[in-house]
Amino acid sequence: MAVDPFVSVWLVAVASVAVGAVLGVLFERMRGPAAKRAAKFEAELVQARAELAHYRDQTKHHFGKSAELLGRMATDYREFLDHFVTGAEELCGPNLKELNASGLERPLLDGAGTTPEAAPRVDAPPATMPPPLPLDSDPLAEPALK
Repeated sequence: MAVDPFVSVWLVAVASVAVGAVLGVLFERMRGPAAKRAAKFEAELVQARAELAHYRDQTKHHFGKSAELLGRMATDYREFLDHFVTGAEELCGPNLKELNASGLERPLLDGAGTTPEAAPRVDAPPATMPPPLPLDSDPLAEPALK
């Protein structure tokens, strides 16, 4: 069976259009505005990841230094407390009170020879303290005289 020359021309024309369309799509993807936008987003992503890594390094360094300083401070405080208690034991002798578990309900040293029962309580408010203000009042307003 012989192929009509007219059909061959149509096949060549259709194949040329198909190849041209494929090449156009590829060119658009590689060189067009969408490719430029994708390259821009890729660059922004790389920059954002670099900034995040830098921020993580800074955070790690900051909290590592904070932990080191806090540990040093705790060691120095422990050393100070040991020095203070040892000095108090040596200087005050029998006048030294035992420190209870809560630590602040009784003073460390006996003040002027008073007994613990006669010493004022730390948690008791003074008798002359005014009553607390209501929540809706202005704390800067002048107090009302009665």
